[in-house]
Amino acid sequence: MTNAHQPFPPENQWDLLAEHGRGLDRGYHALWVETDDQEDLAARFRVDLDSRLECDVETLARTYKGRPAKAIWIGSHAPGWTHLFVFGMTKSYPAITNLGKRRVFDMQYTGDVGEGLSPLYLIYDGEVLGDANPPYEEGGYMSLPDYRPFTEGLAFDPEGDDEHDVHVLWCVIGRITGRFADQEWWTASRTFYSIPAEAWTAEQR
Repeated sequence: MTNAHQPFPPENQWDLLAEHGRGLDRGYHALWVETDDQEDLAARFRVDLDSRLECDVETLARTYKGRPAKAIWIGSHAPGWTHLFVFGMTKSYPAITNLGKRRVFDMQYTGDVGEGLSPLYLIYDGEVLGDANPPYEEGGYMSLPDYRPFTEGLAFDPEGDDEHDVHVLWCVIGRITGRFADQEWWTASRTFYSIPAEAWTAEQR
């Protein structure tokens, strides 16, 4: 964990999401997975390989048809890290808990239609180890104290402003992975896959 003391990103992470996300500012489920092997991750999600589409976020917005359909949009994030937006799943969905012995950071934002912003959970080998949220006060409690250096200078809004808090968590994950989101990150092409309804049985879901 060598990126703890990175400076703040030059651009507000929420503003980038709102400008480039094509609706993802109304809700998203994002994963940062400690691997470069995107093919392995796609296989673990049991994607439909014939649905593969290299696309930008604008095409993604036109391609994904919404719940209950399940899908992923996957691409490189930083050396050693892959990023995914996942659709139609919760953090306990078996595809996510089946990602193996590697760090998986899970961030969900459900906007006004849900519970708002969830913690930045760390999942390892199918187990939720805790979250990397900053403490509510300097030196305060953290679920995963080893990640305290990555929260330096970051704090949630005391009034619960989701836009501010989304920015804060994207800053935390940017420090952990070594890359903040920027315009290049948001305009890059990634790979979209749909996940067949029959890929996971009712018992597995």
